[in-house]
Amino acid sequence: IEMGGEAPLPRTSSTADDNPLPRLDACCGCFQLKIGVQVLCVFQMIASAFMMLIIGAYVLYGSVQVGTGAGEHLPMLGGAFTLFSLLVVLLLTCAEFGFALYAFSDISKGEPQGIRYYYMFKLLSLALSLLVFMLTSDWTSYEILNLFVSLTVSLYCIWCIWSLHEALMLGGDAAAKAGFTTEEIDRQKNLLDKKDDEKNSSYV
Repeated sequence: IEMGGEAPLPRTSSTADDNPLPRLDACCGCFQLKIGVQVLCVFQMIASAFMMLIIGAYVLYGSVQVGTGAGEHLPMLGGAFTLFSLLVVLLLTCAEFGFALYAFSDISKGEPQGIRYYYMFKLLSLALSLLVFMLTSDWTSYEILNLFVSLTVSLYCIWCIWSLHEALMLGGDAAAKAGFTTEEIDRQKNLLDKKDDEKNSSYV
């Protein structure tokens, strides 16, 4: 054993499930987590693609207006958007589409990496949305109610995605209950065992 280091403990279900946040076993109480998160990814991709089309068409329309002399500037939606903010929204929308597609692909293959990146991006996106709300909101009752509903839905979706990731990492009954097949569970277990063996060999 190397000086100053200890070999890591082997992965077990009891140690892997030692998490203060409870893990969901189903989506909306009746769907398997795998199916629920895949549906969420599909909805996210559809919404992102639609938003990209809307922003693209809006910028194209404004450019044509400016080019034909019908207007001197890109028309703003109620004065709320600048070209820079539109580009930021477009980049975030493209990122949402990419992470949702990555997660959907890895869920289909029974791999956790895309799922992990997806819920991490959703957390970052939620934090940015809250920051923008605090900076721009008038704090009316309607806006606060809308924030509460959006925050509740977003947190539940993130909880579902995180629970699916944890279930796949745990393997066994947890992964099977989440909707993964025996082949996917065994493949993931072999990958985790291989990583543990590599870590153990590095301490020898």
